[in-house]
Amino acid sequence: MKSLAATKTILRRAISSRADYFPRAFRENDPAQLAIISIVAVVALLPIMIYGIPNGADLANHLRFALPFHEAIQSGHFHPGWLAESNDGLGDPRFRFYPPGFYYLLSATLALTGGWFSATLAAFIVLSIVGGAGAYFWARTLGAPKMARWAGVLYVLAPYRLNELYQASLLSEYAACSILPFTFAFVERICRKPRAFDIAGLGAAYALLILTNLPLAVIGSISLAVYALLRIERKNFAATCARLGLAVIVALAASSFFWTTVIAELSWIKGSASTPNVYYDYRANFLFSPSALTNRNTWYANLLALAAIGFLLPAIVFIFRAFRKKNSIGEFKAALILLLATFLMATGLSRPLWAIVPKLSEVQFPWRWLAVTSLMGALLVAASIPQWIEQFRAKVRPRDLAVAFAFALACFFTVTQVIYDCDYLGHAKFDSVAHDVRGAVSFKDWLPIAARDVVHIEKMNGRVDAGNRAVTIDSWEPERRTFHVAAGPEPSLRVRTYFYPHWKAVSAGKTLPVSAAPDGTLLISAPAQAADIELVFQEPPRVHLFELVSALTWLLLIAMLGFGLIHGRERSRELMRSVPGAIATGSAFL
Repeated sequence: MKSLAATKTILRRAISSRADYFPRAFRENDPAQLAIISIVAVVALLPIMIYGIPNGADLANHLRFALPFHEAIQSGHFHPGWLAESNDGLGDPRFRFYPPGFYYLLSATLALTGGWFSATLAAFIVLSIVGGAGAYFWARTLGAPKMARWAGVLYVLAPYRLNELYQASLLSEYAACSILPFTFAFVERICRKPRAFDIAGLGAAYALLILTNLPLAVIGSISLAVYALLRIERKNFAATCARLGLAVIVALAASSFFWTTVIAELSWIKGSASTPNVYYDYRANFLFSPSALTNRNTWYANLLALAAIGFLLPAIVFIFRAFRKKNSIGEFKAALILLLATFLMATGLSRPLWAIVPKLSEVQFPWRWLAVTSLMGALLVAASIPQWIEQFRAKVRPRDLAVAFAFALACFFTVTQVIYDCDYLGHAKFDSVAHDVRGAVSFKDWLPIAARDVVHIEKMNGRVDAGNRAVTIDSWEPERRTFHVAAGPEPSLRVRTYFYPHWKAVSAGKTLPVSAAPDGTLLISAPAQAADIELVFQEPPRVHLFELVSALTWLLLIAMLGFGLIHGRERSRELMRSVPGAIATGSAFL
């Protein structure tokens, strides 16, 4: 018995030591739990596999972005700067302002599958599994494998999360919600027993959050800050804050190729100057507000919020009973506070905060906070399951049945209204839609500041209008065009492309002046003699500098994460080898 006890002690130390470096999601019987979560994550997408891709409100916008983005990557542009085919060939700079993370994933899955339908389906499967695994990883830092497994499963099946995919086609937000649990997990680990691995992990996860969805990055940043303040041990407050700050700096460096351009050039597009549509005004989109009676978007969000309440009710009752019995909820207190706070942030009760917190109003839809509410709720409901099992085994009371009924009703709503009542696009129809949306008119906020919309563009005779001067197009690529213009008195050439400050025209080694026409198209001041002109979308040195910074930072992060995994595994093996063979067999009884 003493030998067995010694074996247990050594093995537990090995596991504990490995946890310092190696994610706890690969400890003990955790792979089996992750396999269960992965199966549930795939099953949650069975309707998509059978019927097709959900045709949500935002699907066309994502396809309009993804297809030319992939083609630009194939042509050698890691982060393309100009969406040339948009607006019937006039283009727009949305590549510069919309986070590219989800589209990098789509490009990767397309390279593996060879078709857009299968690539989109593969991306959904990856994100569903990763989201569940992330929730498991975070919950595993707080509790046992079974509890963490339920957290992963419940997060995969949360009403709001499934709605992102099936009804709304908020695909970038869905991708960001798959990353969000990892940020909470690494914050938790840094607050507990920080290692370089955890700082690198938080830096990578937070960078991916920024690169995937800006509204969720804003919401997630606020939530993570609150969570960290609640979880930091006061005796290590300064040191932990320094480590968290270092992780944030690393994340900003890793994502700098994107956000530096957004900050530098935001004033160049209409989104920064135009009066926002009331549809996107946060004041008209609070949950349970009078505006929901006339706003179909918020009205449906109210139904989702009610489903979320039913889904979370087992956790709420569990916590209420714990407080009533003066039991400590310990590790879950921070999650409880965030659950309540994030739900309130989606309602009109938080209106003063929306008015004073910088950039919060640009989230536009307060119900986006339900993304964090769903994550917190998945953890708390998972933690309550053992108590509910015990309660139902001991004595079932009517109020317990009411809670179970509310949970079942939330699940019924999700299945019937979110999944079943969905417009699916089969393979052929999806390919047709993907083809038809190319070149369509873009959202007006993406247009350059001087641009008119397509219907108000002055009619042109071709891609380049030089009046009576003949023009021959040699090549016409998204970010490089070459053409020959004959001699003539016309001083200006008008190009069927929206003006943007990065367009540069060169002829015979000399730079030609470019400017915006009254309708926002591009004008080139050309010499009177015949000329060969090259029009190039030329990125400033700033862009190349921060692309280099981001690339080097990602190489560093990958090296740190890889070293942490390898070193943790080697250390674990060394400790395991220190157990004598005859005694080590006792581990089967652990």
